[in-house]
Parts: sequence; structure tokens; C-alpha cells
Amino acid sequence: MNGIDISSYQAELNAGIVPSDFVFIKATEGTNYINPTWKEQAGQVTQANKLLGFYHFASTGNPISEADFFISVVKDYMGKVILVLDFEASAINVWGNVGARQFLNRVQEKTGITPMIYMSSEVTRQFNWTIISNTNALWVAQYASMTPTGYQSEPWTDGQGYGAWSSAAIHQYSSSGSLTNWNGQLDLNIAYINANQWKEISGGVSTNDVTPANENRMIENEEDEMHFIQTVDTKRIYMINAGMYSWITDTGMWTNYQKAFPKAPVIPLYQAQMEKLYRKNV
Repeated sequence: MNGIDISSYQAELNAGIVPSDFVFIKATEGTNYINPTWKEQAGQVTQANKLLGFYHFASTGNPISEADFFISVVKDYMGKVILVLDFEASAINVWGNVGARQFLNRVQEKTGITPMIYMSSEVTRQFNWTIISNTNALWVAQYASMTPTGYQSEPWTDGQGYGAWSSAAIHQYSSSGSLTNWNGQLDLNIAYINANQWKEISGGVSTNDVTPANENRMIENEEDEMHFIQTVDTKRIYMINAGMYSWITDTGMWTNYQKAFPKAPVIPLYQAQMEKLYRKNV
């Protein structure tokens, strides 16, 4: 899949009409900055039925505070987008891999979603990322040159690998991209994951069947009854039926379900616990 990543530098860009399968949008930076165009462009992406991701540009503040700020801004999109820590610039020296881990773990703790991390290929080899390389997917930046280019199916790499990661999920290979419906330069990316895998990383349900995990069950005979899980941390409500779950996004739907299934138990869980119990490969 081919895609772009944008920020307020592309404020006039219509993300729905520039050719792409996916779009990453800068949402926040530090603990105060919010990209003024993120919400409008996110709407353009979703209306065009493209895959969407949000990234937080790490500053030099407290990693936990920055994670909380990021989540507070994009919370309404949880389960629909890939979340990313953009780890570059001053954060490399101030945070190091310890601060990056703190940010990633905080997002996981509060949302139940495992975020991706973006960094240059050099930074993958600068620190020991072994602790997160098996859980947090890598979006790597490595350019062959600054020559203008369109999408490439086999972008250049230096062949030196990505440290603890055996491969990257996404490769940003140019900041001089040229695509139709936009006169400026763009960051170009190729994803080595498919749409289903994208949705799984985002915490959403892919088009594959989702079956419950077989271990550490907290509810007996869940395949035989209708019940609901109300997440303590993200305040979502999920309907569980025959081992499948779906997120109830509309309050009217929830009212109707309560009337239709008055005896169905409502079970409070943290989002991460719910994901572990009911999502495959988590």
C-alpha cells in the first residue's frame, strides 16, 4: 500500500483527493501544540475510505504527560486509527529509548492499543530497542536522495537492517514526493502490511473473523449468552455475542440493546483486558 504523511505544512492539501491508500496526520506535539488542520484532514481521509493514522511529535517534556495530551486530543478516533510516536529531533537525546518506552507504554495502558513508533534507520541502531521490537511496529525513515519522485514499489535501503526489528511495517523513503492534486512536496511511504493488519494495529476489527482467546477467561460460557463490557478507562461499551464483539458507537443503540436484553450483564473491564480476552493475536 502507498501513503503519505502530512502536518500543518500541508494545510491546504485535500487528503481525500491526493492519491494514497493511507494517510498519517500530525495531531500533536509536546503538551500544548495541536495541529490546527488535523481534524479537517482526518475527515477528508475517512470520507474517502482511506486508512488513517495520527502521530505525536515527541518534544522534550515528560513522556507520560505528552502521551496523555496526545490521547486527549485524538480520543474520539480510538480503535479507528493507528497511533504513532514520532521519535526524532531533540527527543532522541532528551528522552532516549527509555522516554520513548514510557510514552508507548502509557498509550497502551490508557487505550489498550499498541502504538507504532517512527524513527530514522540510524536511530533504530543507536539504541537497544529489544524490549519493544516484538510489540510495537516500526515506521522507519530512510531516503536514497532528495530527488523528486512518485510512489516506488521497491524503495532503496542501505541494507544494514533496523536494529532490534527484523523488518519495518512502513518505510518512509522520500520527503520530495510529487503526486497529483498537490503542487508541493510530500513524504512518501510504502506499507508492508495490508488493510486488515492496519485495522488490527489500530485496535479495530479486521474483515477476518475474530474469535475469543482460549486462556485466562474471566467469563464462563460467553459463547452462549449476550452480554456487554463497559471499559473503565476509555468509557466504551462493547456488545459480546457468541464470542464476537462489536463497539456500540451510538447512545441510541445502547438504549435499544438495554431494552432488548434487560438481563444481559454489564461487566466493567479495562480496555487492555477486554482486548486480551476477545481479540485474536493480541
